[in-house]
Amino acid sequence: MCYHPATVNSEAEIGGVLERMRREWDERAAKDPDYYVYTRDRGFEEKDFEESGRINYDQLVRPSLPLFLNGRSPRACRVVEIGCGLGRMTRWFAEEFLEVHGVDVSAEMIAEARQRLGRYPNVVLHLGSGSDLGFLPDEYFDLAFSYIVFQHIPSRGVIENYVRETARVLRPGGVFKFQLNGARVFQPGNWERDTWQGEVYSLAEACRMARDAGLSPIFADGIGTQYFLLAARKGWPATTARVGCLFPAQPGVEPRLLEGWQGAGETSSRSVRPRFCTRLAAPRAGRLTFFLAICFPPLDPFPAYTIAAGVNGREIGRGAAHRKGDHYFEWPAPAEIAGSEAVVTVEIDPPFGSADEPAVRALGIYAPRE
Repeated sequence: MCYHPATVNSEAEIGGVLERMRREWDERAAKDPDYYVYTRDRGFEEKDFEESGRINYDQLVRPSLPLFLNGRSPRACRVVEIGCGLGRMTRWFAEEFLEVHGVDVSAEMIAEARQRLGRYPNVVLHLGSGSDLGFLPDEYFDLAFSYIVFQHIPSRGVIENYVRETARVLRPGGVFKFQLNGARVFQPGNWERDTWQGEVYSLAEACRMARDAGLSPIFADGIGTQYFLLAARKGWPATTARVGCLFPAQPGVEPRLLEGWQGAGETSSRSVRPRFCTRLAAPRAGRLTFFLAICFPPLDPFPAYTIAAGVNGREIGRGAAHRKGDHYFEWPAPAEIAGSEAVVTVEIDPPFGSADEPAVRALGIYAPRE
Protein backbone atom coordinates (compact mmCIF):
# COMPACT_ATOMS: atom_id res chain seq x y z
CA MET A 1 0.00 0.00 0.00
CA CYS A 2 1.13 3.57 -0.65
CA TYR A 3 -0.49 5.30 2.32
CA HIS A 4 0.56 8.74 3.47
CA PRO A 5 0.94 8.92 7.26
CA ALA A 6 -1.08 12.15 7.44
CA THR A 7 -4.27 10.42 6.28
CA VAL A 8 -4.18 7.00 7.95
CA ASN A 9 -4.98 6.40 11.61
CA SER A 10 -4.10 2.70 11.65
CA GLU A 11 -3.29 0.12 9.02
CA ALA A 12 -5.68 -2.35 10.67
CA GLU A 13 -8.56 0.13 10.48
CA ILE A 14 -7.94 0.82 6.79
CA GLY A 15 -7.59 -2.89 6.07
CA GLY A 16 -11.02 -3.55 7.54
CA VAL A 17 -12.61 -0.85 5.40
CA LEU A 18 -10.98 -2.16 2.23
CA GLU A 19 -11.96 -5.76 2.89
CA ARG A 20 -15.57 -4.69 3.39
CA MET A 21 -15.51 -2.61 0.22
CA ARG A 22 -14.23 -5.55 -1.84
CA ARG A 23 -16.71 -8.02 -0.38
CA GLU A 24 -19.81 -5.83 -0.60
CA TRP A 25 -19.10 -4.53 -4.11
CA ASP A 26 -18.51 -8.09 -5.33
CA GLU A 27 -21.88 -9.02 -3.82
CA ARG A 28 -23.58 -6.09 -5.57
CA ALA A 29 -21.91 -6.99 -8.85
CA ALA A 30 -23.21 -10.55 -8.58
CA LYS A 31 -26.73 -9.41 -7.71
CA ASP A 32 -27.40 -6.56 -10.20
CA PRO A 33 -24.26 -4.78 -11.46
CA ASP A 34 -26.03 -2.29 -13.75
CA TYR A 35 -28.28 -1.12 -10.93
CA TYR A 36 -25.50 -0.62 -8.38
CA VAL A 37 -23.19 1.11 -10.86
CA TYR A 38 -25.87 3.55 -12.00
CA THR A 39 -28.90 3.57 -9.70
CA ARG A 40 -32.19 4.06 -11.55
CA ASP A 41 -35.57 2.42 -12.10
CA ARG A 42 -35.00 -1.34 -12.32
CA GLY A 43 -36.89 -1.31 -15.62
CA PHE A 44 -33.87 0.40 -17.16
CA GLU A 45 -32.73 -1.44 -20.31
CA GLU A 46 -29.14 -2.23 -21.27
CA LYS A 47 -29.18 0.31 -24.08
CA ASP A 48 -30.26 2.96 -21.56
CA PHE A 49 -27.39 1.98 -19.27
CA GLU A 50 -24.87 2.37 -22.09
CA GLU A 51 -26.43 5.67 -23.16
CA SER A 52 -26.14 6.98 -19.59
CA GLY A 53 -22.37 6.64 -19.89
CA ARG A 54 -22.34 8.76 -23.04
CA ILE A 55 -24.60 11.35 -21.42
CA ASN A 56 -22.34 11.68 -18.38
CA TYR A 57 -19.24 11.83 -20.59
CA ASP A 58 -20.79 14.64 -22.64
CA GLN A 59 -21.82 16.48 -19.46
CA LEU A 60 -18.79 16.05 -17.24
CA VAL A 61 -15.78 15.43 -19.47
CA ARG A 62 -16.02 16.51 -23.08
CA PRO A 63 -16.82 20.22 -22.54
CA SER A 64 -13.76 20.60 -20.28
CA LEU A 65 -11.16 18.77 -22.39
CA PRO A 66 -9.67 21.87 -24.08
CA LEU A 67 -8.98 23.28 -20.59
CA PHE A 68 -7.95 20.02 -18.92
CA LEU A 69 -5.56 19.03 -21.74
CA ASN A 70 -4.36 22.61 -22.41
CA GLY A 71 -5.47 22.43 -26.03
CA ARG A 72 -3.94 19.00 -26.72
CA SER A 73 -5.89 16.37 -28.61
CA PRO A 74 -7.21 13.48 -26.48
CA ARG A 75 -5.74 11.22 -29.16
CA ALA A 76 -2.31 12.11 -27.78
CA CYS A 77 -3.25 11.73 -24.08
CA ARG A 78 -3.67 9.06 -21.40
CA VAL A 79 -6.48 8.92 -18.84
CA VAL A 80 -7.12 6.84 -15.71
CA GLU A 81 -10.65 6.30 -14.39
CA ILE A 82 -10.93 5.42 -10.70
CA GLY A 83 -13.92 3.24 -9.92
CA CYS A 84 -14.60 2.21 -13.52
CA GLY A 85 -17.13 -0.45 -12.53
CA LEU A 86 -18.55 -2.11 -15.65
CA GLY A 87 -16.92 0.43 -17.97
CA ARG A 88 -20.07 2.55 -18.29
CA MET A 89 -18.01 5.69 -18.95
CA THR A 90 -14.71 3.97 -19.78
CA ARG A 91 -16.06 3.10 -23.21
CA TRP A 92 -16.51 6.77 -24.08
CA PHE A 93 -13.01 7.66 -22.91
CA ALA A 94 -11.76 4.88 -25.18
CA GLU A 95 -13.50 6.44 -28.17
CA GLU A 96 -11.39 9.61 -27.83
CA PHE A 97 -8.19 8.95 -25.85
CA LEU A 98 -4.90 7.33 -26.85
CA GLU A 99 -4.79 5.11 -23.76
CA VAL A 100 -7.35 4.44 -21.02
CA HIS A 101 -6.79 2.71 -17.68
CA GLY A 102 -9.73 1.68 -15.51
CA VAL A 103 -9.37 0.75 -11.84
CA ASP A 104 -11.92 -0.91 -9.55
CA VAL A 105 -11.93 -2.65 -6.16
CA SER A 106 -14.38 -5.36 -7.28
CA ALA A 107 -13.04 -8.41 -9.12
CA GLU A 108 -16.59 -9.16 -10.32
CA MET A 109 -16.92 -5.68 -11.85
CA ILE A 110 -13.53 -5.88 -13.56
CA ALA A 111 -14.33 -9.32 -15.02
CA GLU A 112 -17.59 -8.02 -16.50
CA ALA A 113 -15.91 -4.83 -17.75
CA ARG A 114 -13.29 -6.90 -19.59
CA GLN A 115 -16.06 -8.61 -21.53
CA ARG A 116 -17.89 -5.38 -22.31
CA LEU A 117 -14.76 -3.49 -23.38
CA GLY A 118 -12.96 -6.30 -25.20
CA ARG A 119 -13.19 -4.50 -28.55
CA TYR A 120 -11.12 -1.55 -27.30
CA PRO A 121 -7.39 -2.37 -27.51
CA ASN A 122 -6.49 0.97 -25.90
CA VAL A 123 -8.19 0.04 -22.59
CA VAL A 124 -6.28 -1.56 -19.68
CA LEU A 125 -8.27 -2.67 -16.62
CA HIS A 126 -6.81 -3.13 -13.13
CA LEU A 127 -8.16 -4.79 -10.00
CA GLY A 128 -7.11 -2.30 -7.32
CA SER A 129 -6.77 -2.32 -3.54
CA GLY A 130 -9.53 0.25 -3.09
CA SER A 131 -7.25 3.05 -1.91
CA ASP A 132 -4.02 3.26 -3.90
CA LEU A 133 -2.57 3.07 -7.42
CA GLY A 134 0.72 1.38 -6.60
CA PHE A 135 0.59 -0.62 -9.86
CA LEU A 136 0.67 2.57 -11.98
CA PRO A 137 3.83 4.58 -12.77
CA ASP A 138 4.64 8.10 -11.64
CA GLU A 139 3.68 11.05 -13.87
CA TYR A 140 2.12 8.91 -16.61
CA PHE A 141 -1.40 10.30 -17.11
CA ASP A 142 -2.70 13.57 -18.55
CA LEU A 143 -6.16 13.24 -16.97
CA ALA A 144 -7.75 11.34 -14.08
CA PHE A 145 -11.48 11.02 -13.50
CA SER A 146 -13.79 9.53 -10.88
CA TYR A 147 -17.58 9.77 -10.72
CA ILE A 148 -20.09 8.32 -8.20
CA VAL A 149 -17.27 6.39 -6.51
CA PHE A 150 -15.83 8.34 -3.58
CA GLN A 151 -19.38 8.98 -2.30
CA HIS A 152 -19.47 5.26 -1.39
CA ILE A 153 -16.21 5.18 0.61
CA PRO A 154 -16.73 5.34 4.40
CA SER A 155 -13.19 6.52 5.25
CA ARG A 156 -11.55 9.91 4.74
CA GLY A 157 -8.17 8.23 5.03
CA VAL A 158 -8.95 6.04 2.03
CA ILE A 159 -10.34 8.90 -0.08
CA GLU A 160 -7.50 11.26 0.73
CA ASN A 161 -4.92 8.59 0.00
CA TYR A 162 -6.59 7.98 -3.37
CA VAL A 163 -6.30 11.69 -4.16
CA ARG A 164 -2.59 11.68 -3.21
CA GLU A 165 -1.99 8.61 -5.33
CA THR A 166 -3.80 10.17 -8.26
CA ALA A 167 -1.60 13.26 -7.98
CA ARG A 168 1.45 10.98 -8.08
CA VAL A 169 0.46 9.31 -11.36
CA LEU A 170 -0.51 12.58 -13.08
CA ARG A 171 1.97 14.40 -15.25
CA PRO A 172 2.79 18.01 -14.22
CA GLY A 173 -0.14 20.04 -15.52
CA GLY A 174 -2.44 17.00 -15.52
CA VAL A 175 -5.97 17.33 -14.10
CA PHE A 176 -8.03 15.21 -11.71
CA LYS A 177 -11.81 15.70 -11.85
CA PHE A 178 -13.61 13.78 -9.13
CA GLN A 179 -17.02 13.64 -7.48
CA LEU A 180 -17.71 13.68 -3.75
CA ASN A 181 -20.92 13.71 -1.75
CA GLY A 182 -21.36 17.33 -0.71
CA ALA A 183 -25.00 17.15 0.43
CA ARG A 184 -25.47 19.21 3.58
CA VAL A 185 -28.22 16.89 4.77
CA PHE A 186 -25.60 14.21 5.42
CA GLN A 187 -23.96 15.77 8.46
CA PRO A 188 -21.76 13.72 10.82
CA GLY A 189 -23.92 11.89 13.32
CA ASN A 190 -26.97 11.83 11.01
CA TRP A 191 -26.09 8.55 9.34
CA GLU A 192 -23.91 5.48 9.65
CA ARG A 193 -21.13 5.46 7.09
CA ASP A 194 -20.97 2.31 5.01
CA THR A 195 -19.90 1.25 1.52
CA TRP A 196 -23.04 2.75 0.00
CA GLN A 197 -23.34 6.04 1.91
CA GLY A 198 -19.83 7.20 2.68
CA GLU A 199 -18.06 10.41 3.65
CA VAL A 200 -19.28 13.96 2.92
CA TYR A 201 -17.09 16.96 2.05
CA SER A 202 -17.60 20.70 2.03
CA LEU A 203 -15.97 22.82 -0.67
CA ALA A 204 -13.32 24.00 1.79
CA GLU A 205 -12.52 20.44 2.89
CA ALA A 206 -12.30 19.17 -0.68
CA CYS A 207 -10.02 22.03 -1.76
CA ARG A 208 -7.80 21.45 1.27
CA MET A 209 -7.56 17.74 0.43
CA ALA A 210 -6.58 18.56 -3.16
CA ARG A 211 -3.96 21.12 -2.13
CA ASP A 212 -2.45 18.73 0.43
CA ALA A 213 -1.96 16.29 -2.44
CA GLY A 214 -0.22 18.92 -4.60
CA LEU A 215 -3.25 19.76 -6.76
CA SER A 216 -4.55 23.27 -7.47
CA PRO A 217 -8.38 23.53 -7.66
CA ILE A 218 -9.66 24.93 -10.98
CA PHE A 219 -13.44 24.87 -10.55
CA ALA A 220 -16.25 23.08 -8.73
CA ASP A 221 -19.80 22.06 -9.71
CA GLY A 222 -22.77 21.01 -7.59
CA ILE A 223 -21.44 22.52 -4.37
CA GLY A 224 -23.59 21.39 -1.44
CA THR A 225 -25.20 18.53 -3.37
CA GLN A 226 -24.63 14.80 -3.66
CA TYR A 227 -23.03 15.39 -7.06
CA PHE A 228 -20.26 17.75 -5.98
CA LEU A 229 -17.41 17.72 -8.50
CA LEU A 230 -14.00 19.30 -8.10
CA ALA A 231 -11.39 19.70 -10.84
CA ALA A 232 -7.79 20.29 -9.77
CA ARG A 233 -4.52 20.57 -11.68
CA LYS A 234 -1.12 19.20 -10.69
CA GLY A 235 0.86 22.42 -10.60
CA TRP A 236 0.56 24.43 -13.81
CA PRO A 237 1.93 23.82 -17.31
CA ALA A 238 5.19 25.60 -18.08
CA THR A 239 3.85 26.60 -21.48
CA THR A 240 1.53 29.51 -22.12
CA ALA A 241 -2.13 28.59 -21.71
CA ARG A 242 -3.64 27.63 -25.05
CA VAL A 243 -7.27 27.98 -24.04
CA GLY A 244 -9.60 30.69 -22.79
CA CYS A 245 -12.88 29.22 -21.60
CA LEU A 246 -15.92 29.93 -19.50
CA PHE A 247 -17.99 27.67 -17.23
CA PRO A 248 -21.06 29.90 -16.89
CA ALA A 249 -22.35 28.53 -13.58
CA GLN A 250 -19.09 29.24 -11.76
CA PRO A 251 -18.96 32.04 -9.16
CA GLY A 252 -17.26 35.21 -10.33
CA VAL A 253 -17.97 34.91 -14.07
CA GLU A 254 -20.71 37.55 -14.20
CA PRO A 255 -18.45 40.34 -15.56
CA ARG A 256 -17.80 38.22 -18.64
CA LEU A 257 -21.47 37.42 -19.27
CA LEU A 258 -23.27 39.99 -21.41
CA GLU A 259 -26.88 39.77 -22.61
CA GLY A 260 -29.13 36.70 -22.67
CA TRP A 261 -27.95 34.78 -19.59
CA GLN A 262 -30.33 33.49 -16.92
CA GLY A 263 -29.63 32.90 -13.24
CA ALA A 264 -27.59 29.93 -12.03
CA GLY A 265 -27.72 27.85 -8.85
CA GLU A 266 -25.47 25.04 -7.66
CA THR A 267 -25.46 23.38 -11.07
CA SER A 268 -22.94 22.84 -13.85
CA SER A 269 -24.74 25.04 -16.39
CA ARG A 270 -26.66 28.29 -16.88
CA SER A 271 -29.82 28.72 -18.94
CA VAL A 272 -29.88 31.14 -21.88
CA ARG A 273 -32.29 33.05 -24.10
CA PRO A 274 -32.44 32.66 -27.92
CA ARG A 275 -29.59 35.18 -28.26
CA PHE A 276 -26.75 35.39 -25.74
CA CYS A 277 -23.21 36.70 -25.76
CA THR A 278 -20.11 36.86 -23.59
CA ARG A 279 -16.49 37.97 -23.52
CA LEU A 280 -13.78 35.37 -24.09
CA ALA A 281 -10.01 35.63 -24.01
CA ALA A 282 -8.30 34.08 -27.04
CA PRO A 283 -4.89 32.36 -26.81
CA ARG A 284 -1.96 34.32 -28.22
CA ALA A 285 -0.84 31.93 -30.91
CA GLY A 286 -1.92 28.97 -33.01
CA ARG A 287 -4.93 27.98 -35.05
CA LEU A 288 -7.94 29.10 -33.01
CA THR A 289 -11.06 26.97 -32.47
CA PHE A 290 -14.31 28.02 -30.80
CA PHE A 291 -16.30 25.43 -28.83
CA LEU A 292 -19.75 25.38 -27.24
CA ALA A 293 -21.30 22.74 -24.95
CA ILE A 294 -25.05 23.23 -24.65
CA CYS A 295 -27.88 21.07 -23.27
CA PHE A 296 -31.48 21.17 -24.52
CA PRO A 297 -34.48 20.22 -22.33
CA PRO A 298 -36.81 17.34 -23.26
CA LEU A 299 -39.43 18.62 -25.68
CA ASP A 300 -42.06 16.63 -27.57
CA PRO A 301 -41.93 17.14 -30.45
CA PHE A 302 -38.38 18.49 -30.53
CA PRO A 303 -38.23 21.64 -32.71
CA ALA A 304 -34.83 21.02 -34.42
CA TYR A 305 -32.89 24.14 -33.48
CA THR A 306 -30.28 25.90 -35.60
CA ILE A 307 -27.33 27.36 -33.66
CA ALA A 308 -25.19 30.14 -35.15
CA ALA A 309 -22.04 31.50 -33.48
CA GLY A 310 -20.22 34.73 -34.21
CA VAL A 311 -17.06 36.45 -32.98
CA ASN A 312 -16.84 40.26 -32.98
CA GLY A 313 -19.85 40.45 -35.30
CA ARG A 314 -18.56 37.89 -37.82
CA GLU A 315 -20.34 34.54 -38.15
CA ILE A 316 -17.96 31.62 -37.68
CA GLY A 317 -20.25 28.58 -37.89
CA ARG A 318 -23.68 26.97 -37.75
CA GLY A 319 -24.91 23.71 -36.29
CA ALA A 320 -28.12 21.82 -35.61
CA ALA A 321 -29.69 20.21 -32.54
CA HIS A 322 -32.29 17.54 -33.35
CA ARG A 323 -32.69 15.94 -29.91
CA LYS A 324 -32.78 16.71 -26.20
CA GLY A 325 -29.65 16.57 -24.08
CA ASP A 326 -26.04 17.60 -24.56
CA HIS A 327 -24.53 18.89 -27.78
CA TYR A 328 -20.97 19.94 -28.52
CA PHE A 329 -19.91 22.20 -31.40
CA GLU A 330 -16.53 23.35 -32.69
CA TRP A 331 -15.84 25.96 -35.39
CA PRO A 332 -12.69 27.77 -36.53
CA ALA A 333 -12.28 31.18 -34.88
CA PRO A 334 -10.76 34.19 -36.70
CA ALA A 335 -6.98 34.40 -36.32
CA GLU A 336 -7.03 38.17 -35.83
CA ILE A 337 -8.50 37.84 -32.32
CA ALA A 338 -5.42 35.98 -31.03
CA GLY A 339 -4.17 37.43 -27.76
CA SER A 340 -7.23 39.64 -27.26
CA GLU A 341 -10.63 39.55 -25.60
CA ALA A 342 -13.42 38.89 -28.09
CA VAL A 343 -17.20 39.14 -27.90
CA VAL A 344 -18.84 35.83 -28.78
CA THR A 345 -22.52 35.77 -29.79
CA VAL A 346 -24.73 32.68 -30.13
CA GLU A 347 -28.20 32.76 -31.69
CA ILE A 348 -30.69 29.89 -31.53
CA ASP A 349 -33.60 29.56 -33.96
CA PRO A 350 -36.55 29.07 -33.64
CA PRO A 351 -37.03 31.24 -30.53
CA PHE A 352 -38.30 29.52 -27.39
CA GLY A 353 -40.15 30.32 -24.21
CA SER A 354 -38.77 30.41 -20.67
CA ALA A 355 -39.87 26.81 -20.01
CA ASP A 356 -37.80 25.57 -22.95
CA GLU A 357 -34.49 27.35 -22.27
CA PRO A 358 -31.37 25.33 -23.06
CA ALA A 359 -28.38 25.52 -20.71
CA VAL A 360 -24.73 26.21 -21.52
CA ARG A 361 -22.15 24.09 -19.73
CA ALA A 362 -19.00 25.57 -21.26
CA LEU A 363 -17.73 27.68 -24.12
CA GLY A 364 -14.30 28.87 -25.08
CA ILE A 365 -11.59 29.43 -27.66
CA TYR A 366 -8.47 27.28 -27.82
CA ALA A 367 -5.41 26.66 -29.94
CA PRO A 368 -5.32 22.92 -30.78
CA ARG A 369 -2.04 21.06 -30.56
CA GLU A 370 -0.93 17.46 -30.65
